[in-house]
Amino acid sequence: MKMRRLAKAFLGCTLVCTMLAGCGGQSGTQQNNKKDETNVKIGMLTRLNVSEGKLNDIMKRVDEEAPSSVRLAREIVYYDKLASMQMGLESDSIQAMSVYSSVANYLVDRNNKLVMEEISKLNPAFIQRPVDLICCAVRKEDENLKNELDKVIEDMKADGTLERLTKEYITDLKKDEEPPSVPIQNIPGAESLKIAVTGDLPPLDLVRSDGTAAGFNTAVLSEIGKRLNRNIAIVQVDSAARSSALISGKVDVVFWAMVPMDDRFPSNMDQPEGMEVTVPYFQDGIVHVKKK
Repeated sequence: MKMRRLAKAFLGCTLVCTMLAGCGGQSGTQQNNKKDETNVKIGMLTRLNVSEGKLNDIMKRVDEEAPSSVRLAREIVYYDKLASMQMGLESDSIQAMSVYSSVANYLVDRNNKLVMEEISKLNPAFIQRPVDLICCAVRKEDENLKNELDKVIEDMKADGTLERLTKEYITDLKKDEEPPSVPIQNIPGAESLKIAVTGDLPPLDLVRSDGTAAGFNTAVLSEIGKRLNRNIAIVQVDSAARSSALISGKVDVVFWAMVPMDDRFPSNMDQPEGMEVTVPYFQDGIVHVKKK
């Protein structure tokens, strides 16, 4: 998440993120070369501009293209927060959660009742699906800010900073560890950038119970602030409120995703007006998390 622009959390944020998943599998379901009519409900973080009905219509068309042996009757169920979606999985209101791979690994490492499953194993239509590209988004009129962010992100790629932060906050994070808190510098008299975070998508986007910002995205923001000589002001918002927070001026930057799409998934169906995205600073794929 064939390449145009789109808003999962974190994320989305994605995702926040982040964003679309192909299909879901229900624990214990057998698929023996015949159509499985089981209604599989898949949890997904609320999209900004795409209704459940519209997304479910698209998923139905995709499923109709798949071989009958792997075809499922699926239904997308939106959740405003990851924690609520986890409760839905625990109560069997849904049979799978559609999340980024980094988020799935974090959840599975901390709950031995969960398992991660690649989407491509469930539906061949998604075998070639590329990863989502995580970016920053700004208002369209803030062209100078976008250019500044683009340059800083490219510099962080070139000097290895993004690779280092990815290892520290994502790939090398141990099962018994939480994403480190991130010190946010305060430069007296410096201009501030207001950044929206959901705080609900570890290890990418996390605000701890004491209000401390942590996780990969915040670490990236902190480094950007240092290089731009600006203070970073963290503003916590729900995933579905990111675009309105940006366009209204409540914040200056939000996290977004460039999602690989095709004719079945219009790339602009979740793209609000008046927004521009930077070059990507991270990439991740979509997987499903379900109970063992």
